[in-house]
Amino acid sequence: MAVNVLVPLLIPLGEQLTNVTKLVGSGPVEFEQTEYTVEVWENANPHQLLHLTARVQPQGEPVEFRIKGGNEEGLFSLDSTSGRLSYLQPLDYEEQQQHELVVEAKVGEATSETKVVVRVRDVNDHAPAFPREVHETQITEEDDRHLPKTILTVRATDEDAGEFGRVHYSVSGDGIYTNGSTPSFAVNPTSGAIDLLRPLDRDPPHGQSRWHLRVVATDGELNATTAVHVNLKDINDNAPYFPQSVVNATISENTPEGARVAQVSATDNDDPREGHNARLVYSLEKNVIDEASGRPIFAVDSQVGLITTALCCLDREKTQRYAIQVVATDGGGLKGTGTVLVEVADVNDVPPRFSMKEWNLDVAESLTPDHALATLTVLDQDTSNNFTYRVVPGSGRGWHMFRVDERLGGTLGGDLRALVPLDYENPEHRRGFRFKVQVTDMGKEGWKHKNHVDAAWVNLHLVDANDNTPTFISDHAHLTLGEDTPPGTHLATFTAHDSDGGGENRIRYSVDPASDPGGKFAVDGSGSVRLAGGLDRETHQTHNVRVWAVDDGVPPRTATATLMVNVTDVNDNPPFLSAPQEVQVEENAPPQLLARVKLGDPDDWRQGHGPPFSIALDPHAPAHVSDAVDVQFDRRGDEGRGVGVVWTRAALDREERRVVLVPLVVGDAGSPPLSTTVTLTVHVADLNDNPMAPAAKTTTVHTVRPQNTPVPLGRVYVKDPDDWDAASKIYAWRRHHPSFSLNTTTGDLTMMPDTRDGRYELGFTVSDASQGQSGVMANVSVEVKSLSQRDVIDATPLTLAADPYHVVREDAEGGTSILTQLVVAARAWVKGSDVGVKAVSVQPLETTPTPSTRVWLSSPGVPNLHHILLHRKDELGHAVGVSITEVGVGPCQEEQQETTQMPSCLGGCSAQASLTGGFTVVDANTSAVVGPWVGVHSGCGCSTRTPADRTVCSAETCLNGGRCIPTSTGTRCVCPHGTQGSRCKILSRHFEGGGGVKDSGGREDDSVGGWAWVPSIPPCTEVHLSLEFLTKSRDATILYSGPDHLPPTPGTPSDVVALELRGGRPSLLLDLGAGPATLTLNASDSLADHTWHRLDLIWRSELVELIVDLCAGGTLDLPPIPSTRPAHNHSDAPTPSPPIPPDPHTCRGSARLPAGAHLLNTPHPLQVGGLAHPPPSHTAYGWPSPLLPRPFLGCIRNLRINGELIDLGQEVLHQRSSPGCPAVDCAARGLTCGIHGRCQGSSRSLRCECHPGWSGSDCATPTTPTTFLLNSYVKLALSFTPLAYTTTVHLRHGSATFLMADDGEGDLYNASLSMDGRQLLEVDKQEGVHVGGSPEYVGVSVFKIHGDFYDGCIDDVRISGRSAPLPPAINGTAWGQASMFKGVEGGCRAPPACTNVTCRAPLTCVDTWRSYHCGCGEGRVLSASRTTCEDEDECVWEPCLNGGTCFNKPSGKCVRLLAFACVGTCGGARAYTCRGSRGSTPLRPSLRPGLVVDQGLINQAVTAGHTARFSRVRFAICAPEFILPCLYFSPFPQFDNRGNAGVEFH
Repeated sequence: MAVNVLVPLLIPLGEQLTNVTKLVGSGPVEFEQTEYTVEVWENANPHQLLHLTARVQPQGEPVEFRIKGGNEEGLFSLDSTSGRLSYLQPLDYEEQQQHELVVEAKVGEATSETKVVVRVRDVNDHAPAFPREVHETQITEEDDRHLPKTILTVRATDEDAGEFGRVHYSVSGDGIYTNGSTPSFAVNPTSGAIDLLRPLDRDPPHGQSRWHLRVVATDGELNATTAVHVNLKDINDNAPYFPQSVVNATISENTPEGARVAQVSATDNDDPREGHNARLVYSLEKNVIDEASGRPIFAVDSQVGLITTALCCLDREKTQRYAIQVVATDGGGLKGTGTVLVEVADVNDVPPRFSMKEWNLDVAESLTPDHALATLTVLDQDTSNNFTYRVVPGSGRGWHMFRVDERLGGTLGGDLRALVPLDYENPEHRRGFRFKVQVTDMGKEGWKHKNHVDAAWVNLHLVDANDNTPTFISDHAHLTLGEDTPPGTHLATFTAHDSDGGGENRIRYSVDPASDPGGKFAVDGSGSVRLAGGLDRETHQTHNVRVWAVDDGVPPRTATATLMVNVTDVNDNPPFLSAPQEVQVEENAPPQLLARVKLGDPDDWRQGHGPPFSIALDPHAPAHVSDAVDVQFDRRGDEGRGVGVVWTRAALDREERRVVLVPLVVGDAGSPPLSTTVTLTVHVADLNDNPMAPAAKTTTVHTVRPQNTPVPLGRVYVKDPDDWDAASKIYAWRRHHPSFSLNTTTGDLTMMPDTRDGRYELGFTVSDASQGQSGVMANVSVEVKSLSQRDVIDATPLTLAADPYHVVREDAEGGTSILTQLVVAARAWVKGSDVGVKAVSVQPLETTPTPSTRVWLSSPGVPNLHHILLHRKDELGHAVGVSITEVGVGPCQEEQQETTQMPSCLGGCSAQASLTGGFTVVDANTSAVVGPWVGVHSGCGCSTRTPADRTVCSAETCLNGGRCIPTSTGTRCVCPHGTQGSRCKILSRHFEGGGGVKDSGGREDDSVGGWAWVPSIPPCTEVHLSLEFLTKSRDATILYSGPDHLPPTPGTPSDVVALELRGGRPSLLLDLGAGPATLTLNASDSLADHTWHRLDLIWRSELVELIVDLCAGGTLDLPPIPSTRPAHNHSDAPTPSPPIPPDPHTCRGSARLPAGAHLLNTPHPLQVGGLAHPPPSHTAYGWPSPLLPRPFLGCIRNLRINGELIDLGQEVLHQRSSPGCPAVDCAARGLTCGIHGRCQGSSRSLRCECHPGWSGSDCATPTTPTTFLLNSYVKLALSFTPLAYTTTVHLRHGSATFLMADDGEGDLYNASLSMDGRQLLEVDKQEGVHVGGSPEYVGVSVFKIHGDFYDGCIDDVRISGRSAPLPPAINGTAWGQASMFKGVEGGCRAPPACTNVTCRAPLTCVDTWRSYHCGCGEGRVLSASRTTCEDEDECVWEPCLNGGTCFNKPSGKCVRLLAFACVGTCGGARAYTCRGSRGSTPLRPSLRPGLVVDQGLINQAVTAGHTARFSRVRFAICAPEFILPCLYFSPFPQFDNRGNAGVEFH
């Protein structure tokens, strides 16, 4: 049975109806289900909905369908036959969303009903709509009450029902931002309520009177918009302002009252239609008051803003500029201000005046007519001057030879110029000139106005310039001399004349060293040339000697004369052994011919000074020679010159004698003939004809840690007279050792790299088949000692005049070697080392005529080992019986360029030791010495004395008892009191002078005095030495570096620097290898006045300069004297010029060095205060006069070489001298400077000078730093004039400038000295000194800061030793006032650096002032495992001195203020002192109320103190991260007047 099933369908428009049936149910007629559902879109065109079918029984009966109910409106139609259901018109969702139909199927009388539900699906066919296009509302501007609040509600309607009838709102327009900023408006998306979120501004520049919004209503698909206008009601919320904040105006002086000055106009952004909000009234708030009348100077029209003068006759010379403040006030009382800068234009109403009524001028004759001879300065406060100058006709001698031109720009005045060249050699010019000059400020017509004319006298004296080269009367001579001409023979005279100086100039004659490299010729002061050394035709047949005549000008001029010498021969050379010089014969060989000996002669054979020769065996030859050798003369041999035929008479034995020296008497045919004895060397070749015997050997080995390569030890030794039989020997171990290897063929022994220190006993056997020997025992004792690289590099080499074999060899009778004797003798002089003296390496040197040996001695912990060994060189040589020729690496071996005489190293040359990685072995049979090969290398550049490795503590890191502490960033020194700088240097030393030591006659020897040795002057092309000294010694040695007292050997350099006092005046001898130069400041005052003086010695570019007290005048002792004049930036009177420095001729001298003088190449130390040995002979080195061996009595301080301060402390080698200077000890005179002050001055003028960062009479008050922000500056007006030639502020002008940071040493120091010309530092009193930046002004406002220093701090500014104010903490001192400043704050603060910083555990962020690092925090360090932080043991720093005991305090919960405690015996008022600093900034802790101290630690220390029976106990608080000045306190602390706690308890 088939069943039709009706399936409800959604009929889309345009689609066909489908029918789905299936077999179900039973009965006559029935639908498959009681209800069917179908959906249809609203507004769709009429279409079929369903095709209904029914089951009928019996089949084939017709079925009639009809709509029984629900179609009252006739919307649907059902075909009664087919059952097709359709709708007749579009359906409307908004009218009815669902239709329910009842359908009947009828067959006959049988019926069946079903329900059909037609659901209408909505379509969005209605858009939202606003009731009007524009909505408006009004609110008050800047109203921030009850925000947010609703100001307007807009609504839109949508006729759609359901979801499409729901409207959502959005807003855009003014005040609505898309960049994330907070909007001014918001709309409720469902209600349309517009809320005000922020107060609105109506006024410009950012506000507006009407705000335009656009509200959009949408149902999801269709939109509607409306405009919303928010109108703002004005309030008086804007103050007036001046668009041009600064108005510049100009008005002439002497202007009458009521004159127009400037028009100002202000703007008010409020609504002018809203009451009086924008109605403005003008007034002057800061007017200028006339001091004489008390009346205001300016007035302003209150309505229009016109500014006029309120009284008559402004005076520009009194006030050049006025700054007045204009105020604009609106109707609501709000005000705005502006500035009017009034420049007073000049009227020429002040007469000019010369600054001097009489000018005394010294003018160099070399100045050309177009060059200004001098500037005749004029004082005239007017600016509208028209200066005209003239020389008054007929006013005096030479008036017609000069003119005065107006100076353009800069200083007011006229430039005096010559109309004709000036010539000192002209007697009329040499007399000088005197004439009158005049000036007027009213142009050429001004001469009529006598009150505008001024006059002055000019006295002009010519200064001779070195503009003439000396001239020789005759500049050429030619001579022929025999080579036997005796030294001292007069050869020629070259006389020169110099027209400079009126013909009275001194001329110095010298021989060009390049033309006389052997020094054979000499010239005296009169130009007389003599033979200084012997001539040798065989070396030079001719000499072209250039004689220089050098005048004494600066720079000097030189003329050259030439002496040509031809040298004739003299028979002065005997014959020499030409060939062969050495022969060899095998031992035990029968008699045989050895050689046919030929001779040579360097003399001139053409003059008969040569062959035929004669040869014979010396009749005085030893018996073993005459018995073994026969010599016969063959006259015809060698082409008739003659030869000697040498035979052996018998067999020779090598074991008896290895070498036979045959003396031969040879002669030439000269008249008279010359003869001599020459030696023919006969080597006896070895045969293996002797047996071996057992032997023992000792080998000393020094290695360098870490050792990575095998070490050679020499050869295994057995006694054997034969020494050429090594190839026949076989070596073997008796008992093998894994740390050593043996070459069984050669017998060479090698040590493995990882062999530990110690003594090793090794046994071997040696076999010789040719002798039938086997198993001969040989023992080797190897002693291994390892060294650090620093031990080797710091070693000092000694050069011994002996070959290495004899230096190392031990005597057969058991005596010690020369090497052992040398070490023992050195230990007697070297003190202070824990390990004594040891020889780390022995090296052979290839020297002629005999070999020598270099022995490197090391003594760790002795920094002046080189000086000690050099000082005791003679004693050491005497102790070992061998001459010591040199101590140290020697001079720098600087090579000359082939094409020029310039050195290959233009910047300097340095020689230093270095490790090459190899080894040197000196084998002396029974003993051997093995050590690292230490090379000596010469390189370009200037050496430094700073420790090479600043990351590791060594003996050189901290000086004078300072303790070295390793840190994460390097090393730091904890320095004792009285030392300075990062390395604890002592910068002053006292010398006791001569006397007190008696000679053999019982009289006091004044030549034996104090001295000290410091490191040598580096061989640099530019050297700057400076020092300060205090003495009463009129004649004394200050500095010396050069040869010692021993006679020079050939090739010994003459380099020397000797700085002396002669008659209280400085005198210099300098020789850089090309000849000596002397310099004496005879015109200066005596410096032996027991006050401090400074000397600067500079040489560079073949010029040497000597400067006294930086040409500042006076001494270094004068303390700053406060000025009685107030500091200011403006002056009614002319600014006085700085004090004139002394005549440079009295404080500075210079001399030209001979050509080719570049480096002071001497390895000797710099001797300070005297000579340790007698002075060398001046004649031996060609110096013009003897040295002055007088010791220095007084003090020397601040010795500086090329910027580096030299330590004068405990570790320098010295005699009769000591650190410090008792004559200027403030404490001994009752003057206490505190721990933050230094004693300055001489014995008659001692004073305290505070360290940087401290102030007050006792230097106990910290200064207040100033923070400089962006665009900041401070302008200082000084009440004093800085030194004209010298300043310690880094400025752009001045002849002597010093720049120092922190210690002021090495790279932290720079100096510039240039005394040529008049380079005076003149500080403008009006402009003053700028700190932190230099402002560029536009009116009174800052436009730009040049060189802006910001985000940093500046503290304790001093100018030429005077403390300058630093606002805002201090605005004025006795030395100046802070006239203007901007962008500065008191203190030195910084923003937190650890914000948003995360460190990996266990580390935390540590703020380090504008920076940070990750660490464990105060008092804690990273553990060895690097996984945790643990307490830091501060006691490893050894903070307790003088026997104190340190107790470390573990970190706990309390504040970590007491990191450790010290207890110890008290020898006086204090048990000990802790001292130090963080970096370069002194730190001073203080106890504060509420300080918590660990009482348990105190009890622990007290118990320890009583147990040890200490008389007093004190505790120290020191910050654990720094070594600080410690504060001492008892359990009940009391404070002294300086805030320190130091109460004792018993």
